[in-house]
Amino acid sequence: MTKKEKQLPKKYGFGLLGAAGYVAPRHIQAIFETGNELLYACDVTDSVGVLDRNFPQCKFFLSVAEMEEELRSKRGQNVGALEKENLAQDLDFLSICTPNYLHFPQIKFGLKNNMHVICEKPLVLTEKEVHELEKIEQETGKRVYSILQLRLHPQIIRLKALLESQRQNSSKRSKVSLNYVTSRGPWYKKSWKFDINKSGGVASNIGIHFFDMLIQLFGYPDSYEILNKSDEQLRGILHCPYADVNFFLSIKQEDLPLNLRDTNQRSWREMIIDGSPFDFTNGFTDLHIQSYKEILAGRGFGLADALPAIRLCESIRLS
Repeated sequence: MTKKEKQLPKKYGFGLLGAAGYVAPRHIQAIFETGNELLYACDVTDSVGVLDRNFPQCKFFLSVAEMEEELRSKRGQNVGALEKENLAQDLDFLSICTPNYLHFPQIKFGLKNNMHVICEKPLVLTEKEVHELEKIEQETGKRVYSILQLRLHPQIIRLKALLESQRQNSSKRSKVSLNYVTSRGPWYKKSWKFDINKSGGVASNIGIHFFDMLIQLFGYPDSYEILNKSDEQLRGILHCPYADVNFFLSIKQEDLPLNLRDTNQRSWREMIIDGSPFDFTNGFTDLHIQSYKEILAGRGFGLADALPAIRLCESIRLS
């Protein structure tokens, strides 16, 4: 094959559910930056002008049923229920940025219609749902990928390597504290995010990335203690194989440090390991493009990777 005949990388077709949401622009940009095409987008609200930035020809729908009907019409087939296989032959991937409680049925929809699925956190809310999706993966040959961007954060990758190196020479358990406050306004209590049955509560909706990170760094907890749990706060101690971790999660503005309350900064992240602060604030929200690159290269994080943090959050929620 000559240089002129060199095969170009495959351009994948994407669908996107939840196009008007807060995190959707990161997925849209990731699809664009990886050289792929967003063909279909869907949301219950029509505030989706963001699509014009990279994919002005993307078809938009106000419901999954409407999008499904378009795909049926395009194929010239009279297909019935969502579960019918091979519905969307022109779509290789389905990206999901919808409310947490919709993830499970929408992931099933993608898998059963011949698409790989990329889904925002939390992938699903229960361990049972993970295992059901594993079965559907086996049946369809398609994969589910979770956005676990903290695993790709350069500083956390270096910290994990450092901790593993130190453990070769010492059996000392670390003392760790993790604080994460992301203040939310009055709107939050009116949204699905405040409904524990829809969001999974503070643990799943706010903390799942950090629980995944802590499990990666210090191992899955042998036990834990919950010291305070409410609709707005979660405080406890994880007794992990390599560390005792005191954690605090909150959506209350008054839980921000005093020096931040009168500024425009709405979030605060702090982790201290054996008395030394570890700063991973920068770059936390900029890893979706890298996540997509890893997925498209066959190195994405799947169901087995997402399961430990889902299991922990579910256990805390039910405790």
